[in-house]
Amino acid sequence: VFQNGQADQSKLTSMSQHLINEKSDILVGIATPAAQSLLNETKDVPIVLGAVSDPKGAGLVKDNQRPGGNVTGVSDQSPVKAQLDLVESLLPEKKKMGILYSSAEDNSAYQVEKITKEAKKNKFDVQSYAVPSTNEISQMMQVISEEVDFLYIPTDNTMANAMQTIVDVANQHHLPVIPSVDSMVEQGGLATVGINQYKLGTQTGKMVADILNKKSKPQDTPIYIFSDGDIIINKKQAKFLGIDIPESILKKAVIKGGEEK
Repeated sequence: VFQNGQADQSKLTSMSQHLINEKSDILVGIATPAAQSLLNETKDVPIVLGAVSDPKGAGLVKDNQRPGGNVTGVSDQSPVKAQLDLVESLLPEKKKMGILYSSAEDNSAYQVEKITKEAKKNKFDVQSYAVPSTNEISQMMQVISEEVDFLYIPTDNTMANAMQTIVDVANQHHLPVIPSVDSMVEQGGLATVGINQYKLGTQTGKMVADILNKKSKPQDTPIYIFSDGDIIINKKQAKFLGIDIPESILKKAVIKGGEEK
């Protein structure tokens, strides 16, 4: 039984209740708001997280290693260090880094804190910009484009839904955008090191199957965190921005955005 909020979080409560009323044996919540909504409705039915960056910080589990309740699952926590190392390879002269995120998503504030700490280790000058909804993104992007050398987008549902707007404004100013997932690179981001979304879905499915087959219990199953990712490059966007991608990176990369590998 599948429910899609279509980027409208006001629907999540009723959809969660519908899934429970269907007598579901197990529930899957993709992204933090959906998972939180499911947990608000039941503490009994097993819940598997599909793509939640910080389950503990979002109040979904007591501990990522020993969840302790009816929730476990897969984190889509980005390999931030690898992403910033890639930025240094592609944009060696760029040190002013902006981070755009949604203030309405618990998951995003956690990421911004983590990303900022990591970026400062790499000597980046970091400025974060929060918006409450997609309505403010275009105006905020005008401000950002005047203040930073490149923009980083964390794993954030609001930003994902507004990626085209972000890219449209960024391109007016020739501002490189470094997103966290491959789909956002395909939409006009320059590059990232991202978790393979298919592998993420596969791992989620395996955890669901193990719980249904009584091979594991949510309370005892650690949150699964990926240790590596794929280099994703948008060659078309790099050409537009006048950025030469080193051949050593291209050899290892997955190419998105209109050009095949």
